[in-house]
Amino acid sequence: MKKLFYIGALSALLLTACGEEEAAPKEEAPVSEEKDTTDKVAETKGPSQEELNEKMRSEAIELDFVKANGGEIEQDTKVTISGKVTNITEEGVGGTFTVTTKEGDGYGMFSVKNFALKDVTVDSEVTVYGVFDGKDELGFPTINATIIE
Repeated sequence: MKKLFYIGALSALLLTACGEEEAAPKEEAPVSEEKDTTDKVAETKGPSQEELNEKMRSEAIELDFVKANGGEIEQDTKVTISGKVTNITEEGVGGTFTVTTKEGDGYGMFSVKNFALKDVTVDSEVTVYGVFDGKDELGFPTINATIIE
């Protein structure tokens, strides 16, 4: 009698285990729907890098050293400067260099963080587009550059 009870209980467990395996594929259905949604988002195209660069060039304002040094320019303002590279502190992407500009009767010195994937050399003439990042530890107005020409 005990054997029949154990066989019955074991059969019930096996059938229950088989039933749970069938439930697992049903749970995967929402995951595949999420994947479809992700694929649709991936298919949606944003602006190209060239379009973003053109937008930056058109929206950037000429950064005035006196205003930048005097705190009259808001941080994260899109700006541009043109001048000569006079010092390179760190080379490569994420590196820092100094650009000296001629403004009126004087000169302005800006610290530029290079995020533009462009190498620069001392004494080269550059035009920098990026966002104003306040002042660095030496007090120079700083630009996070995304375009260097």
